[in-house]
Formats: sequence, structure tokens, C-alpha cells
Amino acid sequence: MPALPRNCYKTPHGFLFRITVPEALRAAVGKREIKKSLGKDYREAVSQARLLSVQVDRQFSELHEKSAQQHQNQDALNSYFKTPADRRLKAITEVTPELAGGLRSLWLAGLEADLVWRREGLDDDDYDELAQNITQVKGMIAKALARGQPDAFIPAVHNLLVGRGYQLAVSVEAERKLVLDILPAIQQGYDILEQRQAGRLVNPPKLDDPPLRAVWEPAPVAPDNGLAWQQLLDHWRKDRIRPARTTQEVETYINALATFLPKASPATLTRAQVTEWLRNERETRGNGAKTLEKKGTLVGALFSVAVKDELLEQNPFAGFDYSRFATKEGIENPDEREPFTLEQLTRIFSKGEGLFTVTKAGGGGGYYARVWMPLLSLYSGARIDEVGSLSVSDILREPVPHLFIRHGKNQSSVREVPIHPKLIELGFLDYVDAIRNSGHESLWPFLRTESDTANPSETQGKWFNRFIHKKLGMPSNVVFHSFRHNFKDMCRDALIPREIHQALTGHAKQTVGDSYGKGHSLEVKLDQMKNIKLDLAIPRPAPYGSRPIT
Repeated sequence: MPALPRNCYKTPHGFLFRITVPEALRAAVGKREIKKSLGKDYREAVSQARLLSVQVDRQFSELHEKSAQQHQNQDALNSYFKTPADRRLKAITEVTPELAGGLRSLWLAGLEADLVWRREGLDDDDYDELAQNITQVKGMIAKALARGQPDAFIPAVHNLLVGRGYQLAVSVEAERKLVLDILPAIQQGYDILEQRQAGRLVNPPKLDDPPLRAVWEPAPVAPDNGLAWQQLLDHWRKDRIRPARTTQEVETYINALATFLPKASPATLTRAQVTEWLRNERETRGNGAKTLEKKGTLVGALFSVAVKDELLEQNPFAGFDYSRFATKEGIENPDEREPFTLEQLTRIFSKGEGLFTVTKAGGGGGYYARVWMPLLSLYSGARIDEVGSLSVSDILREPVPHLFIRHGKNQSSVREVPIHPKLIELGFLDYVDAIRNSGHESLWPFLRTESDTANPSETQGKWFNRFIHKKLGMPSNVVFHSFRHNFKDMCRDALIPREIHQALTGHAKQTVGDSYGKGHSLEVKLDQMKNIKLDLAIPRPAPYGSRPIT
């Protein structure tokens, strides 16, 4: 009689297949565990359990690889947006059939997001607004094609290109011809949207060409047999632009792996050896399951790139279940970030024990960064890197006082955010004027880091988190990023429409229609932000120059 497979259990009601979904995959799978009744026949249960194990392992493997690729894409995108804006876009000097085909497919691929959005539920306003947009744009397309005058759609094509990191540098005639070549695909997309408005949720069409590759995405690399560790690392490094910190971490992990397994190579590394290495990292370095997962995911990403480019046949890290390294008490569940409570905010900004009591010059970028950066994040929802990268030229007065966040997490994060009246009341614009008059360009001239891989804003983030955790005794699930969570909650409490507070915080657009136009005006955004009220007494920060600054 065959042995009962792993993940197959006998119950009073028969046999049950049951497997825990790795924590990193639960959001994608939609559940914590997978269960299926196998009936009461022993042999049939064994047969089904074996088949289910193969199917689940394949699913986990595919999801792990997809997750690793998403991490790579995000790292590459972050590096791209750190490039100065005036050198970021790659010029296209020739219109080719491949360019037109890539843009057509890119447009049609966006229909998938519309389908997901609809299945999540549309309210009456969204439905009516979309119906009006479809009718209007379809008429414009028909007129443009019938008359051979595509000028009205040139900005839309420019937006598609900019979103992938390109800008057109061709003649007006070539530009118009390109738009005319793409317009039938845009028309096809709006025909599908019209059908969906009528309740026929048709799927996006099959794409004839691959969507236009973004500047930060990897180009195909020719195979290279006999891959060594350094070659694997070099291939991954050349694949796309990556943050210096990520590259440094990967080099460290690869060196540790190669040192621990001196006879192994990328082509011969097995799953058992991966397990052996990670166990050694746990025992010698005290790494927990989450740290081991980070190491395995990063190293596995190198293998994933090599496999896709046919330099290697397999990725021994694909589908690895890192929860096996969790402590006996159960799988590690690090605390999720939470917004600050009103009591916590009161303590952070109090004169008795909060930020205003720190009198030393150094630490966290000095007094003004320590005080103003948290206040800006609380009343704008900006991320710490976005606040830390602000310069005096990013603080504008017209048509209303606002921040121009140029260095965002992604394209959607580049935005203009009105300055909340509370910040003006506390003297923020006076602080900006004083910094400008002192000849500084950065809004935080004393916020620095000696690291080649860290952002200066991390200096403030680490200082702030130490301050609230050690001095104020706050739990680990609140950090600087919690201010962003507070802002989102305040927007909801103020009944600010979702599309406006999504724009304020720089979240991605949800539909094809969202990319049309420039969005809500700053005046409209400010009117909505004025509804944000916080019952919190905040002292007025000291004027610039009245406190030690370095």
C-alpha cells in the first residue's frame, strides 16, 4: 500500500489535502491555506494528493518568480527616477513598424486594468463619467481617422511614451503618421470599453506585438555557456539600472553562497544546497525567516534572469518555502505598519516629550529637518524620500502654495500637492523663504549621509524611528511612514473623493480614462484638503537661524 503523501491527512470524514500558503504569496493566492477533500478511498486519495502537490508546487513556484520579477522591476524603476529629470527620457529619432506595433499593444494591454476595476465595482458617478468619456472620445477618433487629422491624440501618444521613459524627436510629419498608425488600436480599445459599458465584459484582444519595452526594462542578452558566479552577477547587473544598495546586498549574498559552497556553480546548484546555505545563514548569523526570504529572493532573482535568457536551465530558488525556517511558535508575522493614534501624535509633537524637546544640534538632519519633515508628511501624505528630496524650487506659490514632488517612487508619484493651511499657519513658507535667502537649494541643507548607497532622507527616518521607539516607547508597527497612513485616513474622514486623495498621495491611476487630461486643478485639491481637520495642538517651530543647525 502506498505511503500517505506529505500534506495529506486522515480525518474522521475521510482524507484531506491541506497545505499552508507561504506568507509572501497569501495576497496573490487569496487565502492562508489550500484545502481539498479527497474522499474516503485510500488509493484514490493518495493519487489525488500527489497530483495536487505537483500543481500547488508549480503555482507557488510561478508566484515566487513573479514576485521576484516585480521586486526587480520596482528596483529598476526606483533607480530610473533617481536620474535627473532632464536626462531621464530616451530620445526616439526614427519611427519604425516595431515602435508603432509596441505602442498599439501597450495601449490595448491597458484594458486589463479596466476589467479588474469593473469587477471590483463601479459606483454611479464613475459609470456615468466613463460612459460620457467613451462617447466623446469615440467621436473624436472617428473624425480624426476620417479626416486624417490626428493632432488631438498626439498628447496621448506622448504620454504613452513618457510613461515608458521615451520622448519623440522626429519630424512633425513622422509624428502624425505614427499617431495615425496607432489610432485604429485606440479605436479598438474604445469599442471594447463601449461593449463593457453595455454589460459585455469582453477580454482584451490578443496582442500581435509585445508592448513597448520601458527604458528601465532589460534588453535580451545573448546566451553564454559555462556561467560562473561572477558572470551570473555581471549579467544581472547589466540587465537594468539598479539601486546601489541592492547591488551591494546581492554581491554580499553571492559571495557568502559561493564561499559556503566552493564546489557549486550556478549551473549545478541544487535545491538541497540552497536549503543547506540558508540554514547556515540562520545558525551563524541569527537570520530569521523574513531575512532568509529576502536573501533567497534576491539571489533567486539572478537565477530567474539567467533562466529567462536561457543561460541556465533552472532556478533552484524558485518556489522555495521560506516559512519552514520560522520559529516553533509559528510563522513569523512582522507587525504591519499602522497610522499613529491621536495620543501618539500628541506625544510626538508635544513640548513636554516630543520632537520639540530635542535640543542637540545633530541627529536626523538637525532641528529643522527633525520638526518640519514629519509635519510635511502628516499634512501631505508624502513619503519620506519625497519630502527629503524637496528643494526650495519645489515650493511654489501660484496658483496656490504647493509642493512639486519631482522625485517620486514611480511615474504616478510625480505630482503637485497643495500646502495645507495648517503648515502655512505654523510658518512653513517663512522657513522656505529663510532657506532660500540663505543661498541653499535643498530644503534640508544639513540632512546628509556618508553612505554611497543610502538616501539622505534615511538619516531622518532612522533617527525618527529610534526616537519614537526608544524614547517614547511606541510599538514597532508605527514608523515615519505611518504619517502617510494618517493622511490617507484623514482624507477618508474628510470625505475627500477617492480619485482626489489618490492623486494627492501619488497612487497609480486605475483605468485607461484616468490617464486623460491633467487631473484635478490645484485649487480643487486645496478646497478638499481644507476639510482635513486634526484635533492636535502643534507648537510653532522656531524660525530658521534661531536654533543650532548642524
